[in-house]
Amino acid sequence: MENEKSTARDNDLEIVEIAEFKRDNTHRKIAKHEERQRQKRRRFYGILSVFALGLFVAILSCVFAFQMPVVVVCIVLVLEVMIAACLYDARIWVQAAAIIIGITAGVIFGWLSLMAVGAIVYLAAVLVLYGLRSVLSE
Repeated sequence: MENEKSTARDNDLEIVEIAEFKRDNTHRKIAKHEERQRQKRRRFYGILSVFALGLFVAILSCVFAFQMPVVVVCIVLVLEVMIAACLYDARIWVQAAAIIIGITAGVIFGWLSLMAVGAIVYLAAVLVLYGLRSVLSE
């Protein structure tokens, strides 16, 4: 008799567990999580694509509009992006000092237009890095 009661109680518990599982929104939660991940990847690659396109336009504008050598332009702009990657978490005055030093070097060596474009690329790289950080932290 006691054995029959425990079996009936186990069956009731099993039915309750199955009912709880059916009410659970696990599939919806998984689908929402996957959709958020897809949107995050789209934003991440969108930001990177816009930055790459902007860098390409900056290189072409320096080469064709200002008649500068391609190698020099590419080296300077890539260095600006690398400096921005190193300093993007620094205080604002450090970043302003980096821009001022770059423009001063442009004045001294006669490449002011290149260094002005470099400053714009630097600012864009810092903004892109902040945007990527916010996308990845979501």
